[in-house]
Amino acid sequence: MTTTLPWLSGLRRRPVITPLVLNLAVATWIMAVSNAGFWSAAARLFAGSTGNLIGIGAAVWAVTFFTLSVISLPWLHRPLAAVLLIISAAASWYQQSLGALIDREMVRNIMMTTVTESHHLITPDFVLAVTLKGVLPALVIFWPRLVRRPLVGLLWRWPLGVATGFALTVGFLATDFKAYSAVLRENKEMMGAYQPGASIAAVFKYAKEQLRDSRITVQPLGRDAQKGPLLAAAGKPALLILFVGETVRAQNFGLNGYSRDTTPELRARNVINFPDTTACGTSTAVSVPCMFSPFTTADYTRRKAIGSENLLDVLSHAGVKVEWWDNNTGDQTVAKRIGWNRIDATLDPAACAAGECTDDALLPVIDRTIRDMTQDTVLVLHMIGSHGPAYFLRYPEEQAEFTPDCRTAQFSACTTDEIVNAYDDTILETDRVIAATIDRLDAAQGILPAILFLSDHGESLGEGGLYLHAAPRFMAPEVQTKVPFVMWLSDRFAGAMAIDTACLRTNAARPVSHDNLFHTVLGMLDIQTTVREPELDLAGACRNGEAG
Repeated sequence: MTTTLPWLSGLRRRPVITPLVLNLAVATWIMAVSNAGFWSAAARLFAGSTGNLIGIGAAVWAVTFFTLSVISLPWLHRPLAAVLLIISAAASWYQQSLGALIDREMVRNIMMTTVTESHHLITPDFVLAVTLKGVLPALVIFWPRLVRRPLVGLLWRWPLGVATGFALTVGFLATDFKAYSAVLRENKEMMGAYQPGASIAAVFKYAKEQLRDSRITVQPLGRDAQKGPLLAAAGKPALLILFVGETVRAQNFGLNGYSRDTTPELRARNVINFPDTTACGTSTAVSVPCMFSPFTTADYTRRKAIGSENLLDVLSHAGVKVEWWDNNTGDQTVAKRIGWNRIDATLDPAACAAGECTDDALLPVIDRTIRDMTQDTVLVLHMIGSHGPAYFLRYPEEQAEFTPDCRTAQFSACTTDEIVNAYDDTILETDRVIAATIDRLDAAQGILPAILFLSDHGESLGEGGLYLHAAPRFMAPEVQTKVPFVMWLSDRFAGAMAIDTACLRTNAARPVSHDNLFHTVLGMLDIQTTVREPELDLAGACRNGEAG
């Protein structure tokens, strides 16, 4: 005789519910558990008006119900509802823990990231939160039996459910449409925090943009480019190394007056520092294409950048050899027509011993370039720099000077001081690598060398509850938009290109931005072309008696 435990029998008797009940439950769970960011923004925007706060909350709950009603079709309902639960939980965790909003640019960053980089964002805290708020509820919704409606009933019940969700949304907004419309129009961060709506919208916008961009024909740029008389008569090949820095913010850069000297090596080499430099964007996917494009920040769009050749193409048209070596997330389509190379352990096993390569692995590429070059060359080095959250992997542990440093990608396991210590140690590593490059170039008498270092964007280290970067530009703090910009010209290069370094140093305190890079590189190398704008060329005003 088989004995069945009462509680087990109870579990076997699965309750029967309607799709309507399931949608009500899931919508309520998502709004109550996975929308802390939305509720926080709504409470701030409707402070002192409890009625309006309840009204906007009810309207957004109705939007969630409407979304679930749309997917309430046989075989699709529960799988898609489960996906929405998990997406909401994951997005909510990043919003609460890092202050990150999921928009189209964030989706682009996700799509363009590497497996290694994404691994650092999947921390134990993230896994626990998503499991409890997303995965377990997603499993629970498969336990009840759903009432199966005949096709005839589905034909009117499904559109009725969708219409009800829409009507509820409109009805709740209509209770004070003037107030709600004003807030929604002027405060995008509230709906930007709403899940799963913000994530769904971002994915659709990204997909639409990718489809549209795939049809773009690239327009030529600077096909008239040629070497000017100074470069043509230099007698030795010029080498400009362009370090594309990663996630280094101006506020922690020693040369900019930071309380810690995070740039002692660069200070000792008397580089030219531009302390007031603004980035085009707050993420690599925006800033890198922007800084190499001919467009200003105000005029830049991704569509324009994709539809035009860029700085590397113009240099190639002028007969300059261009190479791109990447220790980060790729060229972001900038080097699409010239090709690019990935840094790996074969270049420097010691620098890559931890599983990821520090920027020390760039030095063998520099050595080989100096040894083998026979023509004017621009070497672009895309650094890993200060990319988080695993700051501790960006520098050799034995060279950490600011301790204790956070040695995990899970910020909740570290104090703010430990996070800042690790971040500052990454800048010391950047300082060492660039300084070592200067020494190598200075000793190479057979070439005319120069260096530019320009970070793509900054980083939040907990200020205002924000971490990392990629905040929407309209709400991004200065720590994500102000970046370091450093220039070093050997005496040989400055002499051959008739550049007055004293003039550059005098003018360096003026505000500059990513807008200047395209035109300054062309100007420094004496590349003559109609696409160079003299007013944006930082070297132009300091050449041939035009100093000051």
